[in-house]
This record gives sequence, structure tokens and C-alpha cells, in this order.
Amino acid sequence: MSSSRRTFLQHASLASLSLWLPKSYAEATATQLARSTPEAQGVSAQAILDFLDAIEKEKMELHSFMMLRHGQVIAEGWWEPYGPELVHTMYSMSKSFTSTAVGFAVTEGKLSVEDKVVSFFPEDLPSTISENLAAMRVQDLLIPRHRTF
Repeated sequence: MSSSRRTFLQHASLASLSLWLPKSYAEATATQLARSTPEAQGVSAQAILDFLDAIEKEKMELHSFMMLRHGQVIAEGWWEPYGPELVHTMYSMSKSFTSTAVGFAVTEGKLSVEDKVVSFFPEDLPSTISENLAAMRVQDLLIPRHRTF
């Protein structure tokens, strides 16, 4: 992470922490998403801080973070040099949305990360299925190969 948790928290909204928002951003978002505290929505602020510590420990570079619960923003912040008004290119966002959708599907019992990928596309399979393709699971598509867990 390019900044420490302390720097992040200086720009974060979390429980009793002050909210750092440029005025134009605050005005633009005031009507878009309601704000609340983690505890008011049944989430431990300490658990969020523990999550941020884990992100820092893994040296994941985040630009920003926002957590919603019951339709309300309960935590948000930006790591320098990023901020809410900085327009910049973000790579791999589709992976984030796809993995979130898979998480919802798993929670709803629609699939398992252990399911074979070929089971979802029987009409689109090649005439010869390689050993790797036959073995590929949903989980294999979600875990980046360059990371070790």
C-alpha cells in the first residue's frame, strides 16, 4: 500500500472519525448515498479497521474503499494521492464486480467455487476438452496466479 493505515484514516469516514470530503464532492454525494456509522448498521468498526490492517499487511494497493450496509455508507476513504475528485484509469474493475457477483451466487446457493467451469457452458465446449479445461474450477478464475495466500 502506498500510504499507511494512519494516512488512510486521516481521509476516512469511520465511526467517530471525521469525514474528509471536498465540499463539491460532499454536495454531489449528499443526495446519492446515505451515511451512517458502522455500529448503527450492525457492523463492528474494529472489524473494518482489522480488514484495513489485513489489506496493508498483504501490501495490496487500494485507491479507495467504501463499505455499504443496508444501503448506507458506513466507511469510506482514499489512499494518497487518490481522492474522491481524482479522475484516473482503474484497471481490473471488472474482476472486482465479477468476483462480487460470484460471491452473491455462492451465498444464494446457485453455484460453488468448486464447480467445474465446463459445467456452465456445455453448448460452447470445444470438441476436444483439454485436461486443464476439464479441471478448471470457478475458484481458479477468481484467484490471481501472482498472489499466494
